[in-house]
Amino acid sequence: MILPEPRFYLKDKNSKEPTLIVMQAKYNGQRIYLSAVEKVNPIDWDFDKQRAIITRRNLANASINIWLDKMTLDFKTIFRNCLLEEIEPTAILITQKLQEKLNLTNTQPLIPIGKETLFLFIEKYIQECSGYKSQSTIKTYQSTFKHLKNYSKLLSKELDFEDITHDFRNKFIRYLQNLGSGKNTEGKHIKEIKVFMNEATERGLNFNLDFRSKSFSKPSESATKVFLSMQEIEKLVDLDLSYCKTKEIVRDYFIISSMSSLRYSDVIDIKEENIKNDAIHIITKKTGEQVIIPLSPWIKNIFIKYNYRFEKKIPCNQIFNKVIKEVCKIAGLNEQITITKTIGGVKKTIVYMKYELISSHSARRSFVSNCILAGIGIPQIQLITGHRSLKTLSLYVRINQVQNAERLANHSFFQ
Repeated sequence: MILPEPRFYLKDKNSKEPTLIVMQAKYNGQRIYLSAVEKVNPIDWDFDKQRAIITRRNLANASINIWLDKMTLDFKTIFRNCLLEEIEPTAILITQKLQEKLNLTNTQPLIPIGKETLFLFIEKYIQECSGYKSQSTIKTYQSTFKHLKNYSKLLSKELDFEDITHDFRNKFIRYLQNLGSGKNTEGKHIKEIKVFMNEATERGLNFNLDFRSKSFSKPSESATKVFLSMQEIEKLVDLDLSYCKTKEIVRDYFIISSMSSLRYSDVIDIKEENIKNDAIHIITKKTGEQVIIPLSPWIKNIFIKYNYRFEKKIPCNQIFNKVIKEVCKIAGLNEQITITKTIGGVKKTIVYMKYELISSHSARRSFVSNCILAGIGIPQIQLITGHRSLKTLSLYVRINQVQNAERLANHSFFQ
């Protein structure tokens, strides 16, 4: 058996005062959490090296590090002796011997054996979040959890908090790549794992802070996402789809979204009472932001068409995305779009027809991009989209250099 390596963490990394240092060791499903007795101010702690920082201002920290080194050495010595004597190194036994060796017989383990595991915590956390987070967020959490459990089966062991290390990150990403995942999908799952770990840490269930290091970053790459110009949206408006009720409904809801920025989850929930003074008044489901959106003529015509009794037999998002692609194909949106992206760890260049890239969320990007091209100010757009930050809003701007140049050509600066 390989000797486990003790790790040291701060009990409260956000403390403004010196906080307790905790020793942690994990091996063969066993876990040891023991107070190091010493305290240190978080600003004087090196989270990567797991030791106190020594400067002229705090030379006393040297004695803390000597003590942590002693704990490490004594732990390994006790563990090795158990192996040599063919004694099972249980967490309880190692803890007792280490307390005796360090004269810490009155110190109790900080967290008892059998504490809540990572998987138990994630399961409870997802159930808890289902009461106040959007369905799309819950589905993402569930997807990440499913991958963690599948990856755990490949390892023939259940992952726990202490296993979420930089080495885990790299191997988990390779697991996703073997499934053919794109780089941004890899990043999405790493992001959610960090969410789980951070929440567990805040609740005092986890002391492993590897996930907060720079090396535990989420993979990402610039994604090519298209939007529809006003001329292309008009092509959809002019389509006669009376022969297919599903296509007609999907087209109408897509136009409402394109001219209002509302997400799919909000568009399908519009009621007559949401229409006041020629504007849509609605509280968005995802963020809880209240937005007020002026009614465009196209939206008005759709509302009148349905006599303000909006069709509720709207397909689920997956079917919606399939149908809107068919509608855009009928409208002749067949411009060739070349996209380079990483799939399964390999960069690939693929040529798509534009209609193949359209989804319900393309409507929201179309609204933002068309507003920019029309010269509407960012603050005004942000109030309508409900974005809480300009950084997030900027991700929806999809105008290219040619469109930007055409827009600026009539600006007074270039005259």
